[in-house]
Amino acid sequence: MKDKFLFIGKFLLFSSLLFILWVFIGRYYLIFLASFATPILHIMGYTVELIIGDQILFTYLGAEMGLTHSELANYNIIPFIALILATPISLKRMIRNLAIGIPIIFLVHLIDLIAHFPLYYEQSGAANFITSFSAVTRMLVPFILWFALCYDYILSSFRTTKKTYQCPFCSKASKGIVRHITDVHNDRTDEEEKVYQRFLSLHPELSKEDS
Repeated sequence: MKDKFLFIGKFLLFSSLLFILWVFIGRYYLIFLASFATPILHIMGYTVELIIGDQILFTYLGAEMGLTHSELANYNIIPFIALILATPISLKRMIRNLAIGIPIIFLVHLIDLIAHFPLYYEQSGAANFITSFSAVTRMLVPFILWFALCYDYILSSFRTTKKTYQCPFCSKASKGIVRHITDVHNDRTDEEEKVYQRFLSLHPELSKEDS
């Protein structure tokens, strides 16, 4: 229970700090997103012009599509990053998860932005579905990605019974595997220590047992 409260506390802390940061950098994320979308829109036949000044907007066929403050609709990237940072996993895995999840969320934002053009100018049913689905699932996406990338930690944290692990040295099954390794395999060679560290990296939930 203490670990769960610690995770929630870290998540709220990281979310708050990152959201404050997002207030200042969100505009630049939006500009990057719109700049990335512009050539794709041109390929689709929408010869838009991106205007960046006090206002951020697209112009097309004499009409304007304002994007200013739209970064507040894309801030679901913040809870995803906060979830990953709050999860007790190795730094290497944390970086890998962020490198996978952030581009996926960016792609979702990109598709949603592009879909507004066939929605507004062609009343496309498919585009309407994409934008509506994106609006409904906006806050689900970071949690779905977090579960997909950190499912082992999540499942072990909500496990009612203690999981049994197989010792990487003698193959003995034990619920208190860290205690077993400490007592029985304490005198480890350098190579065995590497095996042990790989074992812990595969089971990050054991770090609390190891502490």
